[in-house]
Amino acid sequence: MPVQILQQSALSGRSAGDAALPEIRTSALSACLNIIAAWIARSGQRRALRELAEDRQLLSDVGLTREQVLGEAGKRFWRR
Repeated sequence: MPVQILQQSALSGRSAGDAALPEIRTSALSACLNIIAAWIARSGQRRALRELAEDRQLLSDVGLTREQVLGEAGKRFWRR
């Protein structure tokens, strides 16, 4: 019985917006993790581009110049 009284008194002080706080935190964390995943993927793609720049045959197959590839590969991982 005392536990129920404590729970009721604790819940009565909450507003409707308080219930949304865990969802906001979860969505913010999810957004941050998605950004970090995109950065990791972008970094790997740019590393692969640097390797591609060394092979002229592959560059011609892809239809890019060495300068285009190195320009894209030279961008920082957080840049699109």
